[in-house]
Formats: sequence, C-alpha cells, structure tokens
Amino acid sequence: MSIGLALLRASWLSRRKPHLPFLIGGWLFIVVSFFILGRELSGEFVVAYGLLALAVLAYAAVALTVEVRGKRASVGVSVALEPEVRRTDWKRATAKSMLAIVLAGIAAIGIGVAFAVAMPMEVQDRIVIGGVLVPALWGGGMAWTLADAKLLRATIILLSVSAVSYAVAFLPKILM
Repeated sequence: MSIGLALLRASWLSRRKPHLPFLIGGWLFIVVSFFILGRELSGEFVVAYGLLALAVLAYAAVALTVEVRGKRASVGVSVALEPEVRRTDWKRATAKSMLAIVLAGIAAIGIGVAFAVAMPMEVQDRIVIGGVLVPALWGGGMAWTLADAKLLRATIILLSVSAVSYAVAFLPKILM
C-alpha cells in the first residue's frame, strides 16, 4: 500500500505530461494490497482495516513532506479563486441533475451488485459490503458529476462504469 501511495504521489508531482504509468501502478498496488489483506482477514475487517491503513499511510506521506516556510511580507489579502465560468440554463441544469441523480445511482447500484455477486467472500459479507458501498458510491458519483464542468465526459464515464459493473454482475449467469 505504501508503494502504491508513493507512486500516486510521484504521479501527482511529475512534471512530465504522461504520468499515467505512475497513476495506474499506484492504484494497482493499492488494490493488490487489499486483496492480500483479504486472504488474511474476513471481508468486514479488510474494508475497515484496509481503509484505515490507507488513510494513516496517506497522512504519514503528507506529514513527511510538510514544508515549513518563514513569514514573508504579504502584498495584499489573498483572494480565493473564483470557480470557472459555466453556461447555466434550465436544459443544462436538468441534464446535470439527471446525470447526478439517475445515472450515478445506476452506476453505484451496478457496482454494489457486482461486488455482491463476484467477490470471493462469504455470501453474507458480499451482500452487506455491496449494500454499504451503494450509498457511498452514489454520493461520490453525484458530487463528482455536479462538480465536473463537462457533461459529455461525466456521461461517458458513468455509462461505462454502469456497463462494466452490470456485465460483471449478470453476464456470467447469462452465459451459463
């Protein structure tokens, strides 16, 4: 997990444009660390202790790189950045609301069902964890969709996540 966080940090600090290998490698290491924990612990412990370890390691990475700067003469009061100017009308607001509420919900439910169907755990653990994931993922999907200025990008990503998660959940049963 530490290696994954280090790779993600390297991706973030990278001056080169294609920092995709660091990004993919970092998330891959984090996911693999959760699977390694899953072999040793049961489902609810993997989620609880895995996320706790991830948070503690992330805080440690931030704490290790804190830079203390001396006071410098301020020219004026710093002003917060303004959000980007976006076109607002009722059509765009309706589309954004539909994306955030409906499509993010469909994607979250798909991921929850895929988790409940496909993960190698006890049935009760899969169902409970899949059910707990849905509202958290739905809220995250809604927040991300409403914060994203590009409607087409949000639509493509949410449709892709929905298609993949429902394929993982239901395609093996259809093919058998």
